[in-house]
Amino acid sequence: MGEHVGPANKSAPLTTHISGAKFSKMNSLRKLNCLPALRSVGGAYRLFAGKDQKKDSAGQKTRQPEKPAGKEKGKDSGKPSGAGSADPGKKATKVTLINGEGVGPELMSAVQEVICAVKAPIEWDVLEEFKAKDSDDVSPEVLQSLRTNKVGIKGPVDSRHWQRQIRKQFAQYAYVSLCSHIEGLDSPYGAFDVVIIRDQMEGDYSGIEHRVVPGVMQTIKVSTTAGASRIAEFVFNYAVKHKRKKITVAHKANIMRMTDGNFLEAMRAEAEKHVDDVMFEERYLDTSIMKIMLEPHTCDVMVSSSMYGDVLRVIAGGMMGVPGICPGYSVSSLGTVFDCRMKACHALAGKDAANPTGPLLCAALMLHHVKLDKQADQLECAIRRVYKNTDIRTKDVGGKAKCSEFVKAVCDCLEADN
Repeated sequence: MGEHVGPANKSAPLTTHISGAKFSKMNSLRKLNCLPALRSVGGAYRLFAGKDQKKDSAGQKTRQPEKPAGKEKGKDSGKPSGAGSADPGKKATKVTLINGEGVGPELMSAVQEVICAVKAPIEWDVLEEFKAKDSDDVSPEVLQSLRTNKVGIKGPVDSRHWQRQIRKQFAQYAYVSLCSHIEGLDSPYGAFDVVIIRDQMEGDYSGIEHRVVPGVMQTIKVSTTAGASRIAEFVFNYAVKHKRKKITVAHKANIMRMTDGNFLEAMRAEAEKHVDDVMFEERYLDTSIMKIMLEPHTCDVMVSSSMYGDVLRVIAGGMMGVPGICPGYSVSSLGTVFDCRMKACHALAGKDAANPTGPLLCAALMLHHVKLDKQADQLECAIRRVYKNTDIRTKDVGGKAKCSEFVKAVCDCLEADN
């Protein structure tokens, strides 16, 4: 398939709005070197105008520096419980917090601690029991809480049945991964900033399997015009809202002409609506994998069906350091749930050894989502400063620090700039 040029429109459906609290104005963060990386989570500071995108048909153009937003710092102390004490008169945003299993509870405790330290007005609806009684089904309490609050953050859950059910019950049709280089972590890939968006409801992960005859099993790959069009519209809306300049669709329509062909046709149709906004290209999955590993700086937004996107997500996470370090969120018209798709790691549970980076970056994403941009920028900057300026690392990325030591270092960064 050759490259096809097209673009984007509208606003991505991340719409929960909260008015900012009146914090004292601080200028120290503006001097930090980590500020150009902030839009890897917020996605809000890219400077490329849509009409300039056509000049870079190969997607090779070097990105311009990001425009830093005004930053402020806050501090807090004590064990996190409920909302951070930002402004006593500020109404808190209620967020569903699903502890998950294995290392999940301690990671979610870390999230609560940094949210408290950054003084974000968040009120937690903590759900320790996430499964229904005597089954792996999603508990009714989880679904009710998410539907009420419209935003949630979750720890790892290993049960495939539970994961599949929450996607279908909560209509989570897309998953967005924001993968970018973290300065201070050894990586042969250099600087990169890639968004990977994948379908979650259809494709190879539709979950429809059966036995044809003894010894012969079959899985059914589903692609509907409505489902493919919904993903296509979301992807182009996302690109326009976050000023991304190129969308690459990874596919195997040369082999799966009907299913992948349907997905590809939906992307083409949406691209035709946005020719002046975002460049669009088509690549085979194997070529896409080669490009992200050999020339990650040329990749921007990559979109694919369920299984292909999962492969790209894991590869990009590994390029950051470890797969579970890459933050992301599931998209639904009912609300947004943030998680980094890390394993529950039951063997590490209670040992204070898990890497909290992914969940903490997810927390920053969540703050952006509820329009607490100052606190979100502060939090991500603090995480990146720990990696850039210290040797505090958990064991999985070559260090010796405990989970709690890394979290304390992040909180110390937040408090030092107040």
